[in-house]
Amino acid sequence: MVLPVSNPTKSFWIEEASSELRNFRSTEELPNETDVIIIGSGYSGATTAYWLNKYTENDAQKPRMLMLEARDICGSATGRNGGQLRPHAYSRYPAWSTRFGSDGAMKLIQHEMAHLTAFQNLLAEEDIAEEVCFRLGETFDAAMSDEAWERLQGAYQAMRKDHGDDDEVVSACRLIEDPKAAAEFTQMKGCLGAVVHPAGQVWPYKFVHALLRIVLKTGNLNLQAHTPAESVSERDESGWITVKTARGEVRTKTVVHATNRWASHLLPEFDNLIFGNRSTLASIKAPEGFIKHTGAQHWDSMVNNYHLQLPPPYNSIIIGGARSLLVHSPQECYPNDEEHKQFYGAPEFFKSWPESDVAGWPGKHQAELARNVDDGGCWSGIESTSIDSFPFVGDIPNRSGHFVTAGFSGHGMPRILLSTAHIAPLVLDDLGFTHSPPALVAPYPLLPKPFQTTAERIDSLQTVDSVAFFEKISKDCLESAKKPFCNKAKS
Repeated sequence: MVLPVSNPTKSFWIEEASSELRNFRSTEELPNETDVIIIGSGYSGATTAYWLNKYTENDAQKPRMLMLEARDICGSATGRNGGQLRPHAYSRYPAWSTRFGSDGAMKLIQHEMAHLTAFQNLLAEEDIAEEVCFRLGETFDAAMSDEAWERLQGAYQAMRKDHGDDDEVVSACRLIEDPKAAAEFTQMKGCLGAVVHPAGQVWPYKFVHALLRIVLKTGNLNLQAHTPAESVSERDESGWITVKTARGEVRTKTVVHATNRWASHLLPEFDNLIFGNRSTLASIKAPEGFIKHTGAQHWDSMVNNYHLQLPPPYNSIIIGGARSLLVHSPQECYPNDEEHKQFYGAPEFFKSWPESDVAGWPGKHQAELARNVDDGGCWSGIESTSIDSFPFVGDIPNRSGHFVTAGFSGHGMPRILLSTAHIAPLVLDDLGFTHSPPALVAPYPLLPKPFQTTAERIDSLQTVDSVAFFEKISKDCLESAKKPFCNKAKS
């Protein structure tokens, strides 16, 4: 079995939020049966429950839902990520257009960009935007080397060439080619140029807990922390699936595997498809409103940092990446599930970042973490790595009544909300429930084809050499580690 460790490093998002739902159990005992079991209480699981409720809110019959979480509620990737709602507005265009053509690449981008409005509308409808620290604005990719600037400009210009200046996505992006103007906009010392596009930011843990609180109030969700699913059966002749836990068995009509990196724990066909990838972040004290835009620094295709600043009263800068440090030891990242460990040197790296990288930093040479280092000041988190770089969303071939939303490769924030909106009607159709799409999802793009869990896709990926896949990543990391920007004192 593959399950998350029980004692992960502590995340700022979780510790600072102090949510009453953290170790919540709706009932002392598990129910004997239900309509839907959602395994996983992060972003995928919570939005699945939310959409199941929204799709049936005007119908007499609503699904009974049970959500099982292996540790505390939203204690894994969603509670440990960077907080940026940041679409790949242009940067993946060359790779995607090579694989899927220019129109296929743009459909992937449009699906991600649609999440900005989708979040805005959902949070406004539920009146939780302020609670979850939601903001829309502009983000940047700052080129910190000639190599990075050539790559970033090239990606934008390739998209512009294929789709023209009048395209909605193209026109939403812009280049800042003057180094002085780029450095001023990004606040990054040594910035050579930048690509700017729309994005947002959110407190992901608070967002999930707010959605779960909303669904719990309907009385249709039973939420159970610290209850890992140990096994799931096939659907029997009577239409029931049995999910076993240490606290007992539950019969259900359908199962949604919202387990991201941990999908293979219950679905062995994903053993060679989804892996763990360890990353690191920190929270840093900063003056109110000091960081003007969310953003990322790029030195090459492997080396980056990314950051945002929270609004008052928090004001903390959340920074992740530290890739100029981590590329020296790729085995600590790929594949790796050891989120109970800090990366050696990561706290010191992050504390040195504001003074070394941010223009006008008013603080000390060594910045202060917003919490003690082992109490949310610096932490590790496990992202998923999908073997073909795309998530798996939909009904699982050859498993009647089973659905999956997993494998988001560290980029779930601008993908999951509308992916689980695709899952909900599939589950309800399988149950035979009447439903209708809520206004919140009606205008948005369909699920991109590369996300779909077809038998052909899953079967074709079984023979991919995953050892060679990670050896290539490690080789690329070690090549980056030789470059000057990875051999400064802090790295």
